Amino acid sequence: MIEKTVEPVGSNGKLKFIIGALVGAFLFLAPIPVSEYSEAAGEYITAFNIPLGLVIAWLNGVLNFGELPTEDIRLWLAYLFIIVAFLGTLLTYVVKPKFIMESPKLKDIFYTSPLYAVTRVLAVIIMTLVIFEIEPTFYVGNEFVGTADLGVALVDRWDGAGLMVFDLITGLTTIFLVLSFATPLLTDFGLMEFIGIIIKKFVNALFLLPGRAAVDLAASWLGSSAVAVIITSDQHEKGYYTGREAATICANFALVSVPFSLIIATTVGVEAHFATWYLIVAITCILLGIIMPRVWPLRHLPDTYPEGVTKQLDEEVEEGGSRFQVAVARASARAAKATLPDFMKNGFNGWLTAFMDLFPVIVAWGTIAIVINAVTPIFDWIAWPFGQMLELLNVAGGATYAPVTVVGFIDMFLPAIIMGSETYLETRFILSALSIVQIIYMAETGVLILKSKMPVGMGKLIVLFFMRTVIALPIIVGLTRLLMNFS
Repeated sequence: MIEKTVEPVGSNGKLKFIIGALVGAFLFLAPIPVSEYSEAAGEYITAFNIPLGLVIAWLNGVLNFGELPTEDIRLWLAYLFIIVAFLGTLLTYVVKPKFIMESPKLKDIFYTSPLYAVTRVLAVIIMTLVIFEIEPTFYVGNEFVGTADLGVALVDRWDGAGLMVFDLITGLTTIFLVLSFATPLLTDFGLMEFIGIIIKKFVNALFLLPGRAAVDLAASWLGSSAVAVIITSDQHEKGYYTGREAATICANFALVSVPFSLIIATTVGVEAHFATWYLIVAITCILLGIIMPRVWPLRHLPDTYPEGVTKQLDEEVEEGGSRFQVAVARASARAAKATLPDFMKNGFNGWLTAFMDLFPVIVAWGTIAIVINAVTPIFDWIAWPFGQMLELLNVAGGATYAPVTVVGFIDMFLPAIIMGSETYLETRFILSALSIVQIIYMAETGVLILKSKMPVGMGKLIVLFFMRTVIALPIIVGLTRLLMNFS
């Protein structure tokens, strides 16, 4: 039972809260105008990024010192850690060394389930094939048989697993390298407690969530969808969110960041209408955020904390008390507990989890999905109802581009790559916006959710993805036709 009364907090805790919150909010949330060259527009345009985004962009430039993908240090870092994850798992399964079995963190990373052990084997094989461009072949009897479609799916730079290895994994390498040690600024110094208490009523009424969820949302919109899931998962495991609350946040608010949304818009050639396009994305996401928590499956998820964890925060304010004063007091109390060793430990644990645990899953599962899309018509079959829906909504080329509505389940960038910038403007506008609001991408947010302790499995993630698609599509079409004339 958590007391609602707040004990006086010393100046040290209050100072740590103010400094930590200001630094964390600035790094994650402050929009910084930057000038970027748009090839589609043929000129420099003004975009916005957060300070951490600028650090990540700088680090990307430092680590990528050549034109070839294999001249990118990030690629070799990811490859190294995937190899270490594989060898560590093999060693643990065969030898069970004392230094791993007696370390909770190392045991959690290396002594994994058989499914994830196999995943790490696949990840090493796939990265080796992609990096060294080894096209798979096999023999039938005495005849040598090539596997053209499968080979392309595994090694091609743009249409195959190269997308996962050369683009997604290398990009995530610097993101996690920076964010693992920056995320505790948002979670350990009271910022979430402060914001949660201040806007609790608004967020709770609209989205059935604690007020602190607003920080996850803002970090996602201006930072990264992976950041929101990482923060939420961490807070769930510490007792700040129930299973239902954490899953609702990740399935509704782990949005693609504004900078990456601009990349998507530029890829499909709608960046000239970016303000209108992103307004439609934001309105649609807010409407989905209101609807989805009130229906199955999110509505019926257990409102409980992980086993052995108790509730850590009460956002209620006693009658007659000042909400602001209580928010400052509780944030200061949280910040007073933060220490530099804990800060570094939390950052290092997040870094280990990403590089050693998450990356193999992204490479293996993402590639498997890409191969399925390349060599089978499964995605065409799955997308058929959405093609009929697009035709019913009079979206030009709806049946042709129907697969775009479902391939985003693999990775957020696939719809933009498949669609390109050649088809009808309205179609590109609608389907690219849809790819942003679908939120659940197995190569990024989906894997993070599955690896967490949230009560959401693969089946529910698939259901949530299709529910968001069905509900969002007519909303986006309607808003596009209403607002396009003003852009």
